[in-house]
Amino acid sequence: MQPSTRRYLLIIGLLLAGLALSLGQRWSSAARVTADLPTPAAGAEADQPAPDYVYFVDIEGWYRITPYETVVRSPYDLTAETTAEMAQALPPTLGHWQQVGEDEFIADDPAVVFYLGHPTIAMQRVYQDPSGQRVTLVLIGNKGEDSFLLFSHTPETCYPGRLWNVVESRQESALLDDRPMYVQYLLTEHAPTGNRLLVLFWYLWDDPERDSAEGVLSMRVNLFLPADQTEEEALERAWDFVRTLFPATVPWERF
Repeated sequence: MQPSTRRYLLIIGLLLAGLALSLGQRWSSAARVTADLPTPAAGAEADQPAPDYVYFVDIEGWYRITPYETVVRSPYDLTAETTAEMAQALPPTLGHWQQVGEDEFIADDPAVVFYLGHPTIAMQRVYQDPSGQRVTLVLIGNKGEDSFLLFSHTPETCYPGRLWNVVESRQESALLDDRPMYVQYLLTEHAPTGNRLLVLFWYLWDDPERDSAEGVLSMRVNLFLPADQTEEEALERAWDFVRTLFPATVPWERF
């Protein structure tokens, strides 16, 4: 056998070994999530749905997996293929948060079409707690080649175009159970009125492969800050709402 042939076969062998190792790591990751699922707590209230759905959430996602990836559990199926299905999957009551008004379907919003193409899911819904605090849950999902648009056009780039100036931008986290979930955080101020809006946003997948072309959901929680409310108080209200969606985490180490 010629030396050049041996080198060629060696290179091919190394590439195949690397591919096998990568697939093995992905398969073992998926198996580890399934094996580590916690069981519902004994004595849980019968009217509270069990958090049976497992999702992978992160603050980025198209180009890389960050160290802030969290595996969360939810009582709700967020794998809908259409906006109508998603609206049906989310109940009007989330803990002590109650839906206010009708869902707003925003797929035909000119700004959504211009910046995000034609997302498969595009809706927002307002919830209110007993104190009168309101939050807006915004869900935009897509798949295929246009899925990258969810990562390139974020609230941080979108809101200034609607006269909401970004006052602060950072990463935030809070404990769901005994482990934290991480999100992107924005504090914005409306130039004409001075109103303040707090925004939390993140991305969600239902598979450890995290192939956004197969489907990814951008999730956002918006909360207006009343004049008598501090930023810290508003942030805690926002996290209180997030915990109704994701009450538990799953032990998880990807790397």
